Amino acid sequence: SERDVMASDAPNSVAENEVDSHESIVSDGVEEHAPAEDAERTIAGGRSEKQLQTDAATKGKDPDDEERQVLLDLEHQTLIHRILDGYYDILHEFRWPVLAIVFAAILACSVVAAQLSLPVSSDVAILPDSNEYQKHWAWSQNLLSKKLAREEGGAALILWGVKPADTGDHLNPDSWTTLDLDDLFDPKLEDSQSYLLNFCDRLFEKFGKVDEDYQCPMVQFDMWLKDQSSSERPSEAYAQNCNGANSTPVPAEDFDSCIISWSRLYNNTSILQKDGSVKIMEVRSKSNVVYDMPQSELKEEWTTYETWLDNERSGAPSGVNRMYHSDIAFWWFDTNEQMMKTAYGAAGIALVCAAAVVFLSARSFVLTSFAAISIVYVLVAATACLVLLGWELGFLESILFAILIGISCDFVIHVGHAYTMYSGNVNRHQRSHFSLTHMGPSILAAAFTTFMAAVVMIFTEITFFRKFAVILFMTILHSTIGCF
Repeated sequence: SERDVMASDAPNSVAENEVDSHESIVSDGVEEHAPAEDAERTIAGGRSEKQLQTDAATKGKDPDDEERQVLLDLEHQTLIHRILDGYYDILHEFRWPVLAIVFAAILACSVVAAQLSLPVSSDVAILPDSNEYQKHWAWSQNLLSKKLAREEGGAALILWGVKPADTGDHLNPDSWTTLDLDDLFDPKLEDSQSYLLNFCDRLFEKFGKVDEDYQCPMVQFDMWLKDQSSSERPSEAYAQNCNGANSTPVPAEDFDSCIISWSRLYNNTSILQKDGSVKIMEVRSKSNVVYDMPQSELKEEWTTYETWLDNERSGAPSGVNRMYHSDIAFWWFDTNEQMMKTAYGAAGIALVCAAAVVFLSARSFVLTSFAAISIVYVLVAATACLVLLGWELGFLESILFAILIGISCDFVIHVGHAYTMYSGNVNRHQRSHFSLTHMGPSILAAAFTTFMAAVVMIFTEITFFRKFAVILFMTILHSTIGCF
């Protein structure tokens, strides 16, 4: 109908009127009914044109990366970050010559660090040479009694029947060792008795006696048998236990009871028994060293004794061929040797653990290799500096050396961690730049505060703290160089 046609044409006419009205408004410059020029035009789907443009520009990017980039841009406005940015550009430009210089430095420092020696004396100086107590100690070392004691030497022990074992807990100072008897020691056989009787003549010919009146227990026992066998009134101990023996060797079945009765009669502690059998025998000889002599002299004396005893063991009967020697002077010698081994072992452990941490976190052989190279540089460079300062690996120095090893890994691992924490598919150049500039200020701040602590300790009176300051300073210095 006509009414329906008019109704159907109404929307078109309304639309035409709106377009005409809009055009007239724009042409007349009237803006009160027009949208603002900077307003966003609504598109299908409810998103604005600007939003769609932003989506197109950032398509394929992680929003977290954008946020991180904004933070980095703000961070790099500071002076320290701008300095590190410039430093990294130079470092990256000359990275291969720098790497060659690092390897050359490691080689040179390794040669110098290898000269780190053990102390010439066991004395531990707690106070500086200018201190009055230290002056008195130095004066006392030149007394005649001290010099005579060094020239006289000490006493070495040759032991049978005991194993050189330490059965205590090495990690618990309150845990003492127990006596570990050698069940293979059997001196009762006649060839063993003859060997023990003649052993002392060869021993004293090589090393000398502790004093002129000293006699080996087997020699004393032999003299006692000869004296008792020719006596008209022998002692009860001889009559009841020796079965008329007149010299060594004694019949095997009578040996234990006879020599044990002799040792009890004269209270001779060189022969010790258990359950009626001789279990331990001890012989003393002269030692040409005392505990506070230089390490080289102690090692020479120990080697001389050990070489001579090796020859004796090879020709001794099976029951008496497991003897060993001991001397209180060798305790300090062994302590020095263990300090050196511990220092090298701790350095190896630190290097392996640091490399393992970097590799497990980064899963990169390249990053692990460079971290290990940096740690090796710190260790050998700091040690070389200490050698050039005239240090030796003494008691105090070995304690401080453990601190060097621990701190040497710290900065390098922080930089490696920052390298791995840069998420996303980025190249090594970007990761290296991020790790250096992002972690660098924190490392420099830590190095500065540690330097200040070392400076304070340099002015202390106690030698330990002075040396602590020096080794701390050297370690932080080379750790900072190594990580950058």
